[in-house]
Amino acid sequence: MLAVKGQAWKAAKLLADIGRPDDDVVQALHAALTRSSGPDQSWVARALSRLGRLDLVLAQIDRLPREVVVGAVAAPYTSFRNQAVTAPRLDYRPLQDVIERRPAYATALAQELQPGRGYCDVTVDEVDDAIRGLASPHVVIRRHAVCVLGERRLGAAVARRALPVLAQIVSQDPDVTVRRLAILSLLWWRKDSQRYGNVVREALNDPAADVREVAAHWLREQNDGPA
Repeated sequence: MLAVKGQAWKAAKLLADIGRPDDDVVQALHAALTRSSGPDQSWVARALSRLGRLDLVLAQIDRLPREVVVGAVAAPYTSFRNQAVTAPRLDYRPLQDVIERRPAYATALAQELQPGRGYCDVTVDEVDDAIRGLASPHVVIRRHAVCVLGERRLGAAVARRALPVLAQIVSQDPDVTVRRLAILSLLWWRKDSQRYGNVVREALNDPAADVREVAAHWLREQNDGPA
């Protein structure tokens, strides 16, 4: 199917979802990346990235359309990953590397990975990777990390590790959106996060109206009295 125009994207998606980057798969996708165009090429590039071979996409960065490269770099961090049988572990280093080595792509990546576009779900084993992402110098990574940690399904053990860090982000992150998203992530943990009500109440004095608004919403939702 990778050799059929208009069908290659389906084959690429299936190969990424199966998640087995053996030599035959990687070679076939690499060849398809060179000969395809349009949506086929975009999905082939995303599949290579999802399978841990973003390097093969970046090796052709000068000939590939910008949107193909951006989609490939972003692919491991989007909800596209959730459909995989086996997904590579969450790793922000490839994203960071592109932002730092190719700053011309930074704005497009921030747009591709803006909150609300659909982030990947993380597993318990990836929580530490996400927490490390909260300390990134790059706001696009911090926004992603703060959102993926707002998952109550990760369980009580994760709550003990993640919630104190999210509470710290509410008061300390320099980015307005990250602070607002941290409050929302605390909210998704529902009663588990009630002990951080004092942090959210302090956010009612945040200089950013968006942060103050979501803090008031959090307090109402937690039945903490008038906000």
